[in-house]
Amino acid sequence: MKFIVAIDGTAASGKGTLAKKTANHFGFKYLDTGILYRVVAYYLKSSEIHSEISKQNIQDSLKLLFNKDFQLSLLRNKEISLKASIISKNKIVRDNLLTYQREFAMQEGGTVLDGRDIGTVVCPNADVKIFVDADIEIRAKRRYNQYLKHNSNLNLRDIIDELTKRDNFDRNRQLSPLASAKDAYLLDTSNITPAEGFKKIIQLISKKLKK
Repeated sequence: MKFIVAIDGTAASGKGTLAKKTANHFGFKYLDTGILYRVVAYYLKSSEIHSEISKQNIQDSLKLLFNKDFQLSLLRNKEISLKASIISKNKIVRDNLLTYQREFAMQEGGTVLDGRDIGTVVCPNADVKIFVDADIEIRAKRRYNQYLKHNSNLNLRDIIDELTKRDNFDRNRQLSPLASAKDAYLLDTSNITPAEGFKKIIQLISKKLKK
């Protein structure tokens, strides 16, 4: 059985957590597409390669994800986030990662992919499309609480500004901008609990699976 769930949304809206839980619930394979851009950014930074971005460099970087000794935590910092955003505008990067994502999506047994352009570009024919969003103040508070564990010198206003810039960048970039597919279900997580959002997604997918 091939069944694709596309979950897109804004930063700190909760889409990643919901996507993981959804994949676990149904036994589907899961891909956080954002991690692909981060690992390419990390590889180009950590290697001694100073040439232009190439297909070979991208393929070599993805091998890190299958290295059991590689720590994914190395991809979760502001420097890598910034570089990942920059290289996401590169056509060679996007084209190669697009191929990887589509091959992943077409695996047997069902798949869940989360990102910014899954329902619009990567998998426009996905069986279920969901777009997750929330008020920016609420998203900022979530990100603030997340960062607080590692950095006590935080300012909520700075995080709001950071998310606003990220939203503008994602929505207005030339290649594969952040957008909700016309047939996507809009899930606003501003005033619901993670459990309530998860329940709604399970209902949507279960209904589709029964058809």
